[in-house]
This record gives sequence, structure tokens and C-alpha cells, in this order.
Amino acid sequence: MDNWTTANLEDCLDALLDYRGKSPKKAPTGIPVLSAKVVKTDGLLRPIEQTIAPDYYDKWMVRGLPAVGDVVMTTEAPLGEVIQLDDESVRYALGQRIVCMRGKEGVLDSTFLRYALVSPQQQANLAASATGTTVLGISQKALRRIEISFPEIVEQRKIGGLLAQIDDKIELNRRMNETLEEMARALFRDWFVDFGPTRRQMEGATDPAAIMGQAFPPEKAAELAPLFPARLGEAGLPEGWSLGLIGDLCARIFSGGTPKTTEARYWGGELPWLSSGETRDSFLLSTEKTITQAGVDNSSTREANEGSTVIASAGQGKTRGQTSYLAFNSYINQSVVALEANPNVLPASVLYLDLERRYEEFRSVSDAHSSRGSLTTKLLAGLPTVSAPKDVFAALGGVVGPLFEKIIANKKESQTLAELRDLLLPKLMSGEIRLKDAEATL
Repeated sequence: MDNWTTANLEDCLDALLDYRGKSPKKAPTGIPVLSAKVVKTDGLLRPIEQTIAPDYYDKWMVRGLPAVGDVVMTTEAPLGEVIQLDDESVRYALGQRIVCMRGKEGVLDSTFLRYALVSPQQQANLAASATGTTVLGISQKALRRIEISFPEIVEQRKIGGLLAQIDDKIELNRRMNETLEEMARALFRDWFVDFGPTRRQMEGATDPAAIMGQAFPPEKAAELAPLFPARLGEAGLPEGWSLGLIGDLCARIFSGGTPKTTEARYWGGELPWLSSGETRDSFLLSTEKTITQAGVDNSSTREANEGSTVIASAGQGKTRGQTSYLAFNSYINQSVVALEANPNVLPASVLYLDLERRYEEFRSVSDAHSSRGSLTTKLLAGLPTVSAPKDVFAALGGVVGPLFEKIIANKKESQTLAELRDLLLPKLMSGEIRLKDAEATL
């Protein structure tokens, strides 16, 4: 680490904004609040539920305003999660258990600081300076005295820029996936909830593009428009469509089980195993735990196939009812229900779009039918849903299927990039490798 300097953090900062001590007054809607609940190094947990009224912002933010590029770090429960503010998040309010830091001009680059703070060495320094038994927390005084090592400012900017380049691509993929998911949801709502193509014909639309009401190429609109009846029937559905059950759309609906947790030989194998808490993500590419074949053989866990929709049938807080698309084969526990689409009826992507929009319905139904609020396979199979001709289901699958493929490809790329960043970061921050070697690896 030639030409690196070590100094106390407070000597390297132009600003340290600390709003700890009390919580801002909440409002039903308004400006999002950054807190330790949502600030995660892998990205903000969205949606951010805590908000303050817009006219309260100036009254609350009296200790100083953040700027684009400032570094926000959690100081307790948990300690050491770090993000850097961008054009969007800089407008949010600062809440409990976080601090906002700005590197001193010409001394410490804020982007370099962001990555230094999440390096293993600096995380260890934070923990060593923290207090508490069950929950670690660091005081502002202790944080200011934390030592940080850094090279010349030009080198800092290059290191920070390289790592930020990786994270920027991950963030771009996330935003792109949000857009792709919303496109798919909007199409499903228009076709199977609002019956848009039929209603637009009833309002006089005759041109295929006008009937479809989406930005389809003319030839695609001409292919799709004839699939939709020009009138609604007595039941309020497009003529020829009917009301069926979710179970009618599925080849299988089942839950799983958990290998005995005290048996070490059942765990840490090559087989993915999914629990209900992991359904917080829309598309799943991996699991937090793995099991062995012995774990499978000696438990009631069952394997769900790639393309299944998985739903948390139980769980604390807001977990129950969360729905995900499974992009790989995985065993599941007893608090997860897997629904596999019947390929003779509809594509897996269409079944997922039907189910993922029903979060509130799932919670309401399970509350009404179970003292423990469990969403059973029987309840799910018996829920009503719109049943359309097979060619309509297939047409939507043909449109949203490529969107799903792109979403999954983006997530896989982001996983690879995150692994590369995590490989390079500690080596760059310790001086183990030079910038040019990291650039060559990237």
C-alpha cells in the first residue's frame, strides 16, 4: 500500500449529517424516509413505506441537506450497510439509525469512501468500535475516530469509478427489470382484468392497433385483435370466456417440507431449498440454503420445477401471500406452495401474472378460512379466475415470455457482476491488487 495515507474519518469529511435521536413524524404519503430498515448495501429495499409530509421536510431536515454522491451508512440494527445517494434518493429524508457523509474535497473521494466502508477491513473496524450485546451500534464520536486508509485522490477516483461502473450496471438492470415487469403486468390487466380489447371494440374501434391499445407493430396487432370477442356476455366476460378455478389451470399444486435441522448431514448439499421468506423477490434464481439428497429422502420436501409460481403460504409480517417466479428447479419447505401451469392450458408466465397480482386477496382469504392465516393448497386451487380460450393464453405467453427471458438474463448478469465486484473490492481496498489488474479482470 505504497503512497496510501491513514487518518481518522472525521479529518477526511466535509460533512457528517446525523439525524439520530428521534424519528420524523410519519405521514400516509409523501417523501420517502431513509432508515436502517431500507438502506442495504445491495440496494434500497423498495417500496419505502415510511414517508413524511412534503411541508414537513424543511422542518425536519434542519441539520443539513444531503447532496448527490453523499454516502449513507446504517449505524445500528444493522451496522454498516452502505449506499450512495443519486438524483432520486438525494431528495429523500434522513431518518433513524443512519448517518450521511461527504468526503473532503481533494482528500477523500465519496465514491471511494462508499466502497471502503463495505470492505472487510473497514467492516471489522466498525464492529470493533461499536457497542452493544444483542445489537451492535456505533456512536458519532466513535465513528469520527475510525481510521481509514486511502491512496492519492486521483487513484481513489479511479478505484471508486471502476467499482461504481459495476454497480451502475447492476442498478440499470434492476430498473430495466422493473419496466419489463410492469409491461407484462399491464398487458395481463388489459387482457384478463379490464378486457380492454373487447371493450374498445364495443366503443367502436375497428383498427387492430386501436383494438389492442398497445404499441404493437401493425402486423402483430392484426394477428392478436381477432382473438378477442367484440362483446361482453351476461357474466361480464368476453363472449365465449368463462369463470374457472385456479386449480383448473395447474398441472400440480403442492407444498413441501423441512429436513430435520439438527441433522448436519441433511444440510449444505448441492440441492437448492426454498423457504417462504425468499419469495420477496419477483424472480428467483437461487436459494439461501441447500440440502443433501439424504435431506430429501428423510423429509417431506418436494421439488418444484423451473417455471413454477411459488407463494408463501405462511410467514411473519408481510411474507404470507408473496409470490415469485421460479427460474430453476428447487425443493420447497412447508410454508411454500408451488403451482405448476398445465402446458395444455396456458404458459407458465401467464399463470404467474394471474397469481402475483393477488397478494391482498391471498391474505384476506387465508385469514377468513384459517385460524393461523395459512394459505393452503386447497384454498389456492379453489380461487376463481378468468378462463379464456387456449389461443388467447398462448398469445399473451408469446408476448410476455421474451420479457421474462430478458428479466432472468438481466438478473443472472447482475449476479455475476456482484460476484466480480465482491472479488475485486477487498483486494483494491487493501492494495493487494493494482487498478490496472482490476481493470483487466473486469
